[in-house]
Amino acid sequence: MQSAYTAIVDYAGLFPPASCGMAEAVANYADYRHGPDRWMLGRFVVAASRLGGLIEAVRALPAPPSADDRWGLSVVLGAHLPHELERIHEFTTGLGDLGLAIEAVEARIGSPGEASVSGAALAPLGEAFLEVPHQSNYADLAQAIQQAGAFAKIRTGGTTSDAFPTAIQLTRFLIAVTRIRLPFKATAGLHHPWRGTYPLSYAADAERHVMFGFVNLLMATAVLRAGGDGETAQAILEEEHPAAFEHGADEIRWRDQRVSLAELAATRLEGFRGFGSCSFREPVDELGAKVEA
Repeated sequence: MQSAYTAIVDYAGLFPPASCGMAEAVANYADYRHGPDRWMLGRFVVAASRLGGLIEAVRALPAPPSADDRWGLSVVLGAHLPHELERIHEFTTGLGDLGLAIEAVEARIGSPGEASVSGAALAPLGEAFLEVPHQSNYADLAQAIQQAGAFAKIRTGGTTSDAFPTAIQLTRFLIAVTRIRLPFKATAGLHHPWRGTYPLSYAADAERHVMFGFVNLLMATAVLRAGGDGETAQAILEEEHPAAFEHGADEIRWRDQRVSLAELAATRLEGFRGFGSCSFREPVDELGAKVEA
């Protein structure tokens, strides 16, 4: 069952609420890559504006990554794409023999037209994930993203309550992308496997808010891909009882819904690719890291 969660967490320790310094985030990622839970670890997420600092921090490691054990990067771009693309060019030409490789890029879009332009510019760099705004109708955006050769991205939370989509919005997004088999990633607010009320930051007096769970999101996506309806998917997203989800040897069950290991593998490849999280240990430890292969 490990395959359902393999490389599902892109480590975004540089971003809030963790907001680690570059040296700390790089050291954390190096430790995670050599730890027993490496199988859940995905790419290192970094803003394009910090690529220079990344090179410096990685070179300072006792054992920097080599060409035989590269770190895969997902680079988050700002609004001015030509400038960001120049930063990426400078980064790639200055790498030398350092084992870093840009495998994905992420950018925000607000319309089908922006999706077409951004997708065309970014798709040649690797997997391009275009973040859509929270709205009620995602079909046109999803279609434009797919036609541009890119993938979708949805923000599932943040450090303020207004950063979270509603369950209805997230369900409609899932319907739009699964209908056309468009892969997507999620970001923020998915530190935890199951939906529940959690602090929005690590401050002692942090505001609390209901967050979506990544197990809920994976199961809802798989059920929609298998022909399930939006009402069922929304109910899965809103499920707050971990005991309602059961991991068997070759399937995951939610109440009377069953998703096989093969269907989960297809869902990860063609649907929910993973999520960015400023914490790696929280999702791993809460899931238990005990899912049997």
